[in-house]
Amino acid sequence: MKKNYDKNQKPRQLINRHSVADWAVGFLKENSEYASSSILSEVRKLDADRQTMIEQCAVRVLANARLKRDEKLRNGAVRLVVALLPKTFPVLEKLLSDSSMPLWHEVHFTLFSALDRGDISEADQRRVLAIVEQYLMNAKSEAGFAAWKAGDILGDEWYAPETVEILQRLLSSARYVAGRNAALHGIQHAMNEATPSEKKRLLSLVRKVASDDPSAEVREYATYTLTDGGCHKERPGTR
Repeated sequence: MKKNYDKNQKPRQLINRHSVADWAVGFLKENSEYASSSILSEVRKLDADRQTMIEQCAVRVLANARLKRDEKLRNGAVRLVVALLPKTFPVLEKLLSDSSMPLWHEVHFTLFSALDRGDISEADQRRVLAIVEQYLMNAKSEAGFAAWKAGDILGDEWYAPETVEILQRLLSSARYVAGRNAALHGIQHAMNEATPSEKKRLLSLVRKVASDDPSAEVREYATYTLTDGGCHKERPGTR
């Protein structure tokens, strides 16, 4: 059960640049598993000063290695950043551009998991998709399944003709194995939704990757996809 935050209570000021207000920590932890719409509803109950402080708290948590080790606090901070889009796009982009900070893969995975298309305007959805594509175009590591989750977004949770086009571009142009494997994973999902002709086209692309990709790992994953491997949705009545 969520706690009710008193809108009339004066916020406790930050003691120094390394500390955060107790109430803000509590807010982030309480919302560490909630969807963006729910978090935004709670934020809007706060006055302007508290809203600013809670955003500052989230940014501070994600910049502090010690605070970030607290899973609930970290997840709450990431989910708040997503809930406050488009205002927090610069924070989101900065987080995704850093693959050297402690627990970066956990931050990235949670961030991708929190992106609910229904909570984001159409114009901002395009910006999110551009960010995800850029992320996978340059992803060097598969640590923490962060790249995998980004591919999952494109092929499943945000599936649409434009996301399939992004996956196709990534399949041939992503610089590293992590990005191309993530694109293959996304295509595995996309084929669950594709029409027979679209599926045939996607299989043709995967077949080309299985024979031509410079990485043996990617070729093997593509071959696995062609031989009925990958992600399949359970159909009604199959149990």
